[in-house]
Amino acid sequence: MTMLSKLFKVAGIFSEALRDATEFLRFNAYSPFANKSQRAFYKILIEAHTIEKGLSLPNPKLLFGKDKVRFVMNALSRYDIGHSPVPAHMSLGALDAYVNFHARAGAHDPLLDEIANYLKTWEAKLPKPWKGGTREVTFNGQPPNDLQHLMASRSSIRALQSTPLPPERIFEAIAMAQLAPSQCNRQASRVHAYQDRARIQELLGLQGGSRGFAESVGNLFVVSSEICAWGGPGQRNQAYVDGALFAMCLMFACRSMGWGACPLNLAIDHKTESAIRRAGGIPAGERLIMMIAFGEPIAPDTRVAFSPRRPAAEIATLHA
Repeated sequence: MTMLSKLFKVAGIFSEALRDATEFLRFNAYSPFANKSQRAFYKILIEAHTIEKGLSLPNPKLLFGKDKVRFVMNALSRYDIGHSPVPAHMSLGALDAYVNFHARAGAHDPLLDEIANYLKTWEAKLPKPWKGGTREVTFNGQPPNDLQHLMASRSSIRALQSTPLPPERIFEAIAMAQLAPSQCNRQASRVHAYQDRARIQELLGLQGGSRGFAESVGNLFVVSSEICAWGGPGQRNQAYVDGALFAMCLMFACRSMGWGACPLNLAIDHKTESAIRRAGGIPAGERLIMMIAFGEPIAPDTRVAFSPRRPAAEIATLHA
């Protein structure tokens, strides 16, 4: 490749970055041009999931997330269920689980009565059972016996033991994850494993999405991808593609080892990404993909967020 062609490729990166920014500005959740039904769909799912997550913690606080609960009820009342019933199922299931949790705890509050009345009004429109709230996942010491079981039994586990896992077992899981597909077999994904409690707490503090269970995390992965594996404008997103494939395989590997794992997104700005690199001793040339908290589950039967999945027909387009 000549110097001139290299310069053209570099210039193309700026051009494509501008088009990426324009497209994101036009269609992102804050854009006035975004479809209102789609925007409401995702917003309700996000907020309902925060209720599910709170209920899946080892020791949920009583009456947690009052503002979130009220937002979900108000947003669902305005939502067009004809777009998709999934947000309604998820929200109503989460609210029902919220009421049941507090009933078992013997708690009383006007909000709980308000939720109970709200649920009664919805039963006529969308009868139970509602696919939301929490469910139990069993870890019986036996690995999943087939791929379908492996995929169906994987959930985000937040009730983790803080005991560091043996390094040789961690490397065994990483070796399994290396079977993930990679463009042209580049294998640019990297994984940084941490077991020092102070360092883990610093990293999780920068990530910002593990409140309520961060103190129990004794094992943490940070998945990244070497940027130098990719070149030119057409490959600008491949670090994320390869890195995400590797991370998914790593979570499946954790499940096959009998561990619980919880993916933690890195939807962060460059300043925070640089801070995570410094705290974690991660080279500047690696793009951060995500964190994964992992470890032995606290108990064989663990409560997790239900997180119902959309019907395949809602997300698939079969082109003739």
